[in-house]
Amino acid sequence: MPGASEMKDGPEQEQRHRAGHTWKHGIRASSWLAVGNSQEKSPSVDCRSSHRTLGFSRTGVCLHTAILPTEDNGLNLWKQKGLHLGNRGSDWKTNIIVDQDTDYAELVLFIGEITLGEKNRNSMKDIQLRRKEAKSILQAVCTLLNSGGGVVKAHIKNQNYSFTRDGMGLDLVNSLPGIMHLPHDYLDFMQHKDYFFVFVKPLKPNQKGPGITTLKTNLYRRINSISDEVKVANAVQLLKSRTDPEEKAESRPSSPGKIVCNETLNECLSLFNRDWLAYEETFCFTKSIHAEVKLTPKEKIFPKEKILELLPQTVSAFANTDGGFLFIGLDGKTQQIIGFEAEKSNLVLLESEIEKCIQQLPVTHFCGEKEKIKYTCKFIEVCKSGAVCAYVCALRVERFCCAVFAAEPESWHVEGGCVKRFTTEEWVKRQMDATAVMPGKVICCPEALYMKPFSQHEGYEHLVRTELGSLLKGTLVISKSWALDLGLQEKQEVIWDVLHISQGSLLTLYVFVQGDENLEGNSSLLGELGAELKGYYKQIALTLKQMLLNHCGYTAEIGIIVKITYLGHKTMCLYDTSTKIRYPQKYYLSAKAVKDLEKALVEILGSYESFYSLPRRNWDSFMSAFLNVGSYIVPVLRNV
Repeated sequence: MPGASEMKDGPEQEQRHRAGHTWKHGIRASSWLAVGNSQEKSPSVDCRSSHRTLGFSRTGVCLHTAILPTEDNGLNLWKQKGLHLGNRGSDWKTNIIVDQDTDYAELVLFIGEITLGEKNRNSMKDIQLRRKEAKSILQAVCTLLNSGGGVVKAHIKNQNYSFTRDGMGLDLVNSLPGIMHLPHDYLDFMQHKDYFFVFVKPLKPNQKGPGITTLKTNLYRRINSISDEVKVANAVQLLKSRTDPEEKAESRPSSPGKIVCNETLNECLSLFNRDWLAYEETFCFTKSIHAEVKLTPKEKIFPKEKILELLPQTVSAFANTDGGFLFIGLDGKTQQIIGFEAEKSNLVLLESEIEKCIQQLPVTHFCGEKEKIKYTCKFIEVCKSGAVCAYVCALRVERFCCAVFAAEPESWHVEGGCVKRFTTEEWVKRQMDATAVMPGKVICCPEALYMKPFSQHEGYEHLVRTELGSLLKGTLVISKSWALDLGLQEKQEVIWDVLHISQGSLLTLYVFVQGDENLEGNSSLLGELGAELKGYYKQIALTLKQMLLNHCGYTAEIGIIVKITYLGHKTMCLYDTSTKIRYPQKYYLSAKAVKDLEKALVEILGSYESFYSLPRRNWDSFMSAFLNVGSYIVPVLRNV
């Protein structure tokens, strides 16, 4: 890994169809969950804040939103209110909290505690916990990539950790290329005290390739003798092939009484049609693209769970290829028939569970017929010395008209303040569109310039000059209001919004609030006003970033500082994130980023009329003109 560089201080449904089946012979899956009451104090680690860009070696169920008041007590809240995000037929669980009280103008997902560092992770005794932590990071990154970017926040579990010295952990680093191409182009890592941050840059809109980031497609097909999960890029090709009428006509499922001329298939069909089998009798086929054989454990326990575990992937694979046979109770090594012991009542229950399992498999249709999954299930008696000693479970699955999933794809996004898992239909539609998913597409419709006197604000010149006069370089982008149409009412107490763009700095949004006699000297009311404006302008900053991405195609790293100043008899800072948050070095504007950002803002505002270069030689004249007869462009936004 490359060495760490120092960090600057600064702003931080699917259409499910019941499966058809025939009986041939024999006996006939979001709530709050407490995960602990521990109130132990978070360890205080005196570690230097640092960040590094690493090199790499190669639904619809709402997640409850929680408020994390501060970094210190956020961990305890997470411990007390662990979250279970369920999904139909799924045991997927996670602990991810949408941090609504963050000072970042970002979507922040808090994933709880995590062990970091190569040595520390290698010494973890709980392997399942290690895997769970790795998957939590992947799930959060996946969610943010599908939601316009943001920040993953985690509490560092091991004390005396230093990102610069210890690294992140190779298992974490090496897992990231599995969900995205060139992760170092989109991810930056930073430690601040005992918290670890992953900054996720948004994907480019309309980029070629898979539409959304996915951990697992859960779409299977047979390759040689295995059921293989289809990777995202290949999944798109497979799905599109199922929309081709010619290909669908050439490979329609065969009827139960007919089968194509294939030696393996004929052997499978011959065995499948038997009324009984002899114990340790040999069979004349092996695993192939059309056949799967499994031998259940030799324990005396009825292997219902083992059998049901095989079904989703196997049924999906056969249905998405050319159909096939699953035999449970055959020894593939010796090619002998063994079977499994079971009571007849157990087989009745198992048949019901098999039907239920196949019924619940997610499917997607591109055809008008919308057929069901077609399969035939039977239990064949295995006889020894003339008596039934065991059974073989035989399942024939026919080729499906469109696509069958073993489970809903593992892919998430944030919508309405909730983390939601894509349903199969949503996922397929996004992938077929082959465009990056960004929530709430924004279209900007700039209005014409208008002139408006601000004589009512006379007397504020010196206050604004004091606040902005220290800015010696860069560009000011001035608007009467940056309130982007988010369903929020315009804040009448706000006089101006000013964006400051400067090389080597973070983008800064200055907000000036008009003085009010009723607020003068009332710290409580001013505090309430500051808290209200904090949330309001954090949302504005988020939407501005979203518009820069979706409307202007601006994809460079961008961090926004918000400074809210009250212009009373004395100026008072109501809110300032510059001392509260930190960003990696990449987020500080380069010369190219400044030019690109100015160009993007011009596209939003319609012209350069509201741009003012610094330094101003005659600042007093400029401020007077700005305050009294300034020209402004008012951007009007509509969500589509």
